[in-house]
Amino acid sequence: MIKRTDVLIVGGGFAGVSVAQKLAKQGMQVVLVDRKDHFEVTFATLRNAIAPSLLTANPRKYYRDFIQSDFVQADVVSMDDRIAKSSNGLEIHFKQAVIATGSRYPTLPIAKSTSAYTISEREQEMRNEQKILSKSQSVLIVGGGTVGVELAGEISSAYPNKTVTLVHSKDVLLGHLKPKAQNKALEQLTAKGVSVHLNTRLVKEGAIYRSMNTQETFKADLVYECVGMSPNTEFLKTELPGVLDKMGLIKVDEYMRVRGYSNLYAIGDCSTLDENKHGYIANVQGGILASVIINQAKGKKVKPYKTPSYAIVTPTGTETGVAQMPFGVFTSKLFVNLKQKDMGIGHMLKASGTTPDLLS
Repeated sequence: MIKRTDVLIVGGGFAGVSVAQKLAKQGMQVVLVDRKDHFEVTFATLRNAIAPSLLTANPRKYYRDFIQSDFVQADVVSMDDRIAKSSNGLEIHFKQAVIATGSRYPTLPIAKSTSAYTISEREQEMRNEQKILSKSQSVLIVGGGTVGVELAGEISSAYPNKTVTLVHSKDVLLGHLKPKAQNKALEQLTAKGVSVHLNTRLVKEGAIYRSMNTQETFKADLVYECVGMSPNTEFLKTELPGVLDKMGLIKVDEYMRVRGYSNLYAIGDCSTLDENKHGYIANVQGGILASVIINQAKGKKVKPYKTPSYAIVTPTGTETGVAQMPFGVFTSKLFVNLKQKDMGIGHMLKASGTTPDLLS
């Protein structure tokens, strides 16, 4: 079976939905393909798994309820610069394509699922994780990036009597942030009782994790490995292997085009466009790319992409957090609540052209 479209968008995360919505509003023929039947605000998944009662809005929403373009639920298993082949046997012939397949943590499916593709499956995955966590007295978190720090904070807030240990291979937490934000996050986690070990690279030996430099051992009832983010680009290796760098990211130029192709674009976590991988930035990239495609269709000149100014808010639980704004680093509720209050659900769904469904 063959389907034809002007623009194919592969991936329905923050970046892909942003492009799809804006192009569809301009009357362009668009097909959005994603393996899931729903959009998910991934910022909220950790709290959703750990303390679901604290969320008043659903971080997930069916694509069918708000996407204005044509939606196909399937995996794209291979593609070149004209045709994409999907897991359901559909061939999609396109004039232009946007690859926005995002990334995953293979060892941490609660952050981004690797197998739950329907809302009901994903919600069951959250419930299962919550049950496992509730029965665990000690928790080991490996990795001190955004996910590891937020996870430690969420668990220590929801379960103050659990023993929470965070181990990070680098000398600071949140390596992509400024020193003040790094230090504040460390202070906040420590104040909540989280035992933080820096400059400690672990190797797994059965049920035990051993420090490679100090030989100290770590063991817990439950371990979360918040390391090893991988771009979802394996499907390109058959037909377009030359577009990937050594990390599996899609190489793009200053116009967001896949290097070597005039009709292929890549944005979000799967591309080299911005070093920092962040959902808000992916959403902004999508809007900018949509404008580029629209202006090109009208014969207008387009400008090269420039990373916009943005804020990074990292909650360290339900009461504390750090906010790195373009004009400074803050810990006040005024700024931290930009994300912490509803974990970004309202803002990101609004940016995607819809509103969240309330939880009963």
